[in-house]
Amino acid sequence: MPNRHAKIAVFALLALIGAALVVYGLAAHSTGVAPKDPNDPSVVAKSELELTREATVGGVQRDEAGQIRKTYDKDPPKACPT
Repeated sequence: MPNRHAKIAVFALLALIGAALVVYGLAAHSTGVAPKDPNDPSVVAKSELELTREATVGGVQRDEAGQIRKTYDKDPPKACPT
């Protein structure tokens, strides 16, 4: 049976690995977002956190083809429309 210090070290190592994976997931994942104008071919990469916030306030939505598209031209909405 491992001693108390070994158990603490294993727990700390697993917690550190978990925290590193969370940071990686938040920082490294991004999704392409197309502009409002369907004729504009440029696509901007946005982080999932920023994309989730914009979806909450109505700043992005999916079009008929399944592409994530902005719903605004210049400034994003500030608050939820409801």
